[in-house]
Amino acid sequence: MASAAPRQSDSHDAARPNGTTVTLVTGDQVTLHADQRISVTPGSDRDDMTFSRSKVGDHVYVIPGDARQLVATGHLDRRLFDVTTLVEFGYDDAHTDSVPLIVTGADGAGAPRLAGNSRPLPSIDGVALAAAKNGATWEALTDGVGVRTATRGVNRIWLDGKREAVLDRSAAQIGAPAAWEAGLTGEGVRVAVLDTGVDQTHPDLAGQEVAEQNFSASPDAVDNYGHGTHVASILAGTGAKAGGKYRGIASGADILDGKVLDDYGFGSDSEIIAGMEWAAAQDADIISMSLGGADTPGLDPMEQAVETLTAEHDVLFVIAAGNGFSNDEPVASPGSAPSALTVGAVDRDDSLAPFSLTGPTVGDGAVKPDLTAPGVEIVAALHSAGTIAPPVEDGYTALSGTSMATPHVAGVAAMIAQQHPDWTAQQLKAALAGSATPTDGLTAFQQGSGRVDVPRAMTASVVAEPSSVSLGVQTWPREDDQPVTRPVTYRNLGDADVTLALTLEATDPNGDPTDAFSLSVDQLTVPAGGTASVEVTGDPRTGPADGAYSGTIVATAGDSVTRTPVGISREEESYDLTVTFRDDPAVAADAYVVSAMGLDEFSIIDGFSEDGTVTMRLPKGRYLMEYLSFTNDNSNSTQLIQPGLLLDRNQAFEVDLASASPVDVTPPGGAELGIAEIAYQVDNDGQAFGSGFLIFGDELDGVRFGQLGDPLPELAFDAWVHTGWQDAQNELYSLAWFLDRYPTDFTKVVGPDDVATLRVDIGPSAQAPSGSLFRSPQPASGSLWTAALGQDVSLPGVSTLHVTTEDIRWATSLWIFGETDLVASYDGSPLPYDSGRTYDQRINHPVFGPGLPAGDYQWAYRGADEISVDLPLFTDGAGNAGFTPTESGSTKLYLGDELVGETPLAGRGFFSVPAQAGDYRLTTEATRSADYGLSTSVGAEWTFRSSHVDGEEPLPLNVVRFQPKLDADGSAPAGRAALVPVRMQNELGALEYPKALTVDVSYDEGKTWRKAAVLVRQVAVLEHPAGASSVSLRASATDQDGNTVTQTVIRAYTLK
Repeated sequence: MASAAPRQSDSHDAARPNGTTVTLVTGDQVTLHADQRISVTPGSDRDDMTFSRSKVGDHVYVIPGDARQLVATGHLDRRLFDVTTLVEFGYDDAHTDSVPLIVTGADGAGAPRLAGNSRPLPSIDGVALAAAKNGATWEALTDGVGVRTATRGVNRIWLDGKREAVLDRSAAQIGAPAAWEAGLTGEGVRVAVLDTGVDQTHPDLAGQEVAEQNFSASPDAVDNYGHGTHVASILAGTGAKAGGKYRGIASGADILDGKVLDDYGFGSDSEIIAGMEWAAAQDADIISMSLGGADTPGLDPMEQAVETLTAEHDVLFVIAAGNGFSNDEPVASPGSAPSALTVGAVDRDDSLAPFSLTGPTVGDGAVKPDLTAPGVEIVAALHSAGTIAPPVEDGYTALSGTSMATPHVAGVAAMIAQQHPDWTAQQLKAALAGSATPTDGLTAFQQGSGRVDVPRAMTASVVAEPSSVSLGVQTWPREDDQPVTRPVTYRNLGDADVTLALTLEATDPNGDPTDAFSLSVDQLTVPAGGTASVEVTGDPRTGPADGAYSGTIVATAGDSVTRTPVGISREEESYDLTVTFRDDPAVAADAYVVSAMGLDEFSIIDGFSEDGTVTMRLPKGRYLMEYLSFTNDNSNSTQLIQPGLLLDRNQAFEVDLASASPVDVTPPGGAELGIAEIAYQVDNDGQAFGSGFLIFGDELDGVRFGQLGDPLPELAFDAWVHTGWQDAQNELYSLAWFLDRYPTDFTKVVGPDDVATLRVDIGPSAQAPSGSLFRSPQPASGSLWTAALGQDVSLPGVSTLHVTTEDIRWATSLWIFGETDLVASYDGSPLPYDSGRTYDQRINHPVFGPGLPAGDYQWAYRGADEISVDLPLFTDGAGNAGFTPTESGSTKLYLGDELVGETPLAGRGFFSVPAQAGDYRLTTEATRSADYGLSTSVGAEWTFRSSHVDGEEPLPLNVVRFQPKLDADGSAPAGRAALVPVRMQNELGALEYPKALTVDVSYDEGKTWRKAAVLVRQVAVLEHPAGASSVSLRASATDQDGNTVTQTVIRAYTLK
């Protein structure tokens, strides 16, 4: 191309900046803002790459064209392109210079060419890699230059994801004192605690630790968080600091301290797996893991490691079930591993804790957790440097979670292992699970066999193998379902024959009794030292509902009771969808993808084929469907969308690729294409879903688009075409149209009279000589997740933009980058323009201070009984919402004189408040680097009255906007008088005449202040001293309803 075309895109939801840049494993860069806006910059030698972007729920995905096939086939973890998750994990460019991967297959044989910063993970036949963000690892792990395939020997490339850390009365609750009286303390048993580290200097843990190793990203093995110390003391603490009051369950056990979580409680999958392998190699008898993350169908790397190490080392993994917002969420990984002894949490009354995750497991419908233990308000040791929670007394804190339940069970396992050193790990698991005490009213999928019971575990002489029976998932429809039968084998560990009376009680998904299970016999004799089996059959065909059926086989012999949970699930109503692609004779296609985005459940399910036929099984429901074809060299792609498919029966149909066509746009004056976005959005009862293509390069005809059918009646559908061009004079053209259908046979010829011209005066930056100026289109009313196109601009300078005007609004944004990170962003509100007219705009000019720009974003609001604030404290003089990084900040909310809550964030906070009316005071402060030169410190305080509301309402906040006349460099003359307009802006962005207004001025950066005269409550009269170098301003205003604001800007502008 003859000129530098725009090479960036930015998608726009509302108006919330704060950009975080993430480099994908492919080398492409994506910048994500808090409102889910994104910008995309292709990696080196990838200027012609296309990208598909989608928004499902709260997650934003950006997938390069050459990765689509590997994602669709499951060889490449979709999370590698889930920008939201990458930022949440801290894998953005500000926090790491590499992309952490786990590569599985033939002991990582496909990755020997990579840099030496790798870690073998033999338990999963893989390696952990720190992939360079320059795309070199992507080149090494994949073959091809268009649509990639995995290098020979590579089975799957995973994101090395993050997991997080998920006793005075509790020991007695489970009956531990009975074991202590019998001399059982876990002595001689090696228990690994894989956590945030263990403070061996704490009196309760002194002398307990026999080995330690740091696998985390933290520099040492010290527990600077406190979670691991708390867990370890529940398991094996002596209680010495409190005279034995907080004695752990197995105080004689030896602790292997594996620090796999960092000083904030997070660890990568590979770090945790490495710790698991180390603990097994250290001859651990039991490995306690109070950690977890979201489970997925099939075995993920951590679950695979549990299974392999259990089999190879005969070690028992005791793992937390995980914590969630409700009991409806499935058990976390790796607690979902079949061999793990998975632990849920109960309170002091043995009631299920509201956060304890439950079964069935994802995909296979297995029974989990295996049992429960106390996990609510557990008092145990606190590291002196721990930050996890305040102490309840010197050296101790109270925590809740399945993290606290897990070491209770690990401690019991240690005592039983001491009692029976010849038992295998799975026998230990079976004895603990089978001897548990159930809580009435809880199902097997909620509690397993019940709460761990030490006295019963000590006397257990009959164990069941397996310790729970999972009969799988029966598919819809019911007509061809068949009963499922599995054996349960009882092993008699005693020296006398035992006759077991067998009963089975079960409930259906509604909690009612069911006869969905049966036993082959109701009595069984198990010979001494031998085994005997019974068959259990699950047959839920006659049950009233789809979902999980569960029960417990109870085997009784005198006082001996062995409990074995059993479960089977009926698949929710689901159907087969078969799609056959009919090729366009004029356009080649090598591969095909069907993508179903669930409108009822936020999910993405892909189907892939090379022969043109894709069959998928999906739950009944509504879906957004996309039908994609592409060539191996990525030169041609087709995207047909179906904006709403109701799947309520098996369906098979044909998709005609010839019905699609490229968009055709001709700009004025021979401008050249730099980037285009063709996309759509569906609104489903306030929840937006969207997808589309970003096309980089100088041609539009490489991608074809089309739509099948009309949207479902209840869905609001919008589509758009947005193209960015640049002419020989470096003037930018943003040409966009909003449509009611996805574009097919779309042709537009744009002339000079069809556009408005914008002259944007961009102020200077002390930190960067250039920035990126973006234009974001929005429809005449409403807000869509559109993309904006960017142009590199010099600071200061004037840029000329031309935009289409028909039923459209445009917002101007400026992003200023330092060497690596965003140092400032300014976002204007969307405005309409008229063709043939020229408009002047300003951006990045002082005074920078608190603002409440009009637009679609609510800067401060109350929803029911929660107050949320997210204030642009560095809004520029023209009213463009401004955000910059800060060196320090705080936001506090008071009700009367009582502090409701505070955050260490500038202008941001979320607070729960009482329903009744009250007088509130909100304060915020922000200090940024002196390198900014202006507005280095900003503060504000508001008072207002608020009470419960239904829905959401903006808070009655105001800000004061200072509007001095300044030179281009943001300065005013010293030694002269100046009239400074001072305007009050309300919560809706409108200017309002204040009831009262005062202004103070400082010429020594806030050390001393003097009152300024104020004319008609709108203009401050200042006398700039001859020797002063800067002006700081403070104003207090009261609106007509009595709400007040006081705000301060240090170094509002300079004097010369």
